[in-house]
Amino acid sequence: MARVSTDKAPDRIAGMFDAIAPRYDLLNHVLSAGIDRRWRARAIHSLGLTGRELLLDVCTGTADMALQADRARRVMGVDFAGAMLAIGTQKVRAAGAGRRIVLLRGDATQLPVRDHSVDAATMAFGIRNVERPERACAELARAMRAGARLAILEFGMPRVPGISTLYRWYFKYLLPRIGRAVSGDRVAYSYLPASVGAFPPPAEFARILEQSGFTDVKAVSLTFGIVYLYTAARQRAVQATD
Repeated sequence: MARVSTDKAPDRIAGMFDAIAPRYDLLNHVLSAGIDRRWRARAIHSLGLTGRELLLDVCTGTADMALQADRARRVMGVDFAGAMLAIGTQKVRAAGAGRRIVLLRGDATQLPVRDHSVDAATMAFGIRNVERPERACAELARAMRAGARLAILEFGMPRVPGISTLYRWYFKYLLPRIGRAVSGDRVAYSYLPASVGAFPPPAEFARILEQSGFTDVKAVSLTFGIVYLYTAARQRAVQATD
């Protein structure tokens, strides 16, 4: 395969996702054999929502995570790809969730929310597409109140012998071909495996979260390591002692 660019300039990434927006949901479900719904459910469950929270969903895309977070009192979804948000808005309206979910266009590194104003936050398969992931993590910390819970889903690479080899073959060769055939886009589904390979390994990304102001950081392997669920809590202020 020719070398695929992993340039993450915001305009390039937004344009790429806008181009595949009409087929994005279909391909997500097909390429993951429907397991993506379970990954999102696991992430939401980790937050321990009580029904009183304002949840911030960053890189919300077509609002799948926002819609699945049905135990949150209100959900604010943010994404910089306009075509993705347009489809997300249609889905929110069709679900009758327009009063509970609001979708906004914005950048993960400059979130349109006040300091310490949200009670929980999620990001599903978006952090690897951010040009500077450490800035996005710092923005999440700025937006979240002390003690608020965070759940991030991101692709990884299985380490189990046999499964690892088979998945790498699927990810590198078969997935891009299926993606191109269904979406008609020659770039996006070649970028996907390249971007996963360029993303920091779990231990390194966990350190980025800790350095950004999060505590109790965990990286949980899901489905043999195809996906990792990163959970954390916004660090509480340290009180001075005499």
